[in-house]
Amino acid sequence: MLIMSDSVFHSLRQAPHQFYREYDQSKMKFGSKQVDKNGHDRKRRVSSPIAVLKEEQQRILKKLENFDLPDCMYGGVRCKNSILNALQHLHNDFFFTVDLKDFFKNISNKQIHQTLINLGITFEEARKITRVATLNQSLPQGAPTSTILSNLAFAHTAKVLEAYCKTIHITFTVFVDDLTFSSSKCFKRYRTEILGLISGNKFRINHSKIHYRKGNCEITGLIVKKGRLQLPKVMLQHMDKPGIKAYADKVDQLFKAHIRNSTI
Repeated sequence: MLIMSDSVFHSLRQAPHQFYREYDQSKMKFGSKQVDKNGHDRKRRVSSPIAVLKEEQQRILKKLENFDLPDCMYGGVRCKNSILNALQHLHNDFFFTVDLKDFFKNISNKQIHQTLINLGITFEEARKITRVATLNQSLPQGAPTSTILSNLAFAHTAKVLEAYCKTIHITFTVFVDDLTFSSSKCFKRYRTEILGLISGNKFRINHSKIHYRKGNCEITGLIVKKGRLQLPKVMLQHMDKPGIKAYADKVDQLFKAHIRNSTI
């Protein structure tokens, strides 16, 4: 799978930080910077690979995309997106959203290596891919491979949650580190079991971002309410911007297609 030269791979093993440009980036939402409770910009640490490493990671990405993922996964998956993720919950009234804490950072190199072996990749090849795709013994924010590897690492837990939710008639989807559960009926009593399945599989939960709602819910940037998809107010206020108008048109297009397909 790797075509990186032995000399470059050796250099990467000896001095991995030389292959990344690291910087702090403001967290954005709907085109605006996010701020904390003190009014300060919220930041994320980005580790952007230099060209020679990025090219290798992109080649690995194309190979890893051939592995199957559970149907419930929508982030970083071919032919899926955040709009389709929200549409899965369109006709429900009760919503439970869970955020995984420091998702990339908390997926270790050992976890990635074992995940690749479980997929049938040889021990040595898995070791090389892990070396190329991790930094500081975890997945770096900014590498092309991080999302697909996080999906593959979380796939088993996603399958467990998906199977459990089917038994209690709950719709479940995951968009990278955002988990959404919904139903036409109240399911508060199942929240502890759901959280237990997540933490029991060694994934950390951001307890400040757990929400149970009735009637409407923001799901991957869209408001699901009474069988409709709505753009948040902050986006509606900037419909004159070409990017937001194009996004609104795509939401409308996918919503109408979803309704047509559900009535066939």
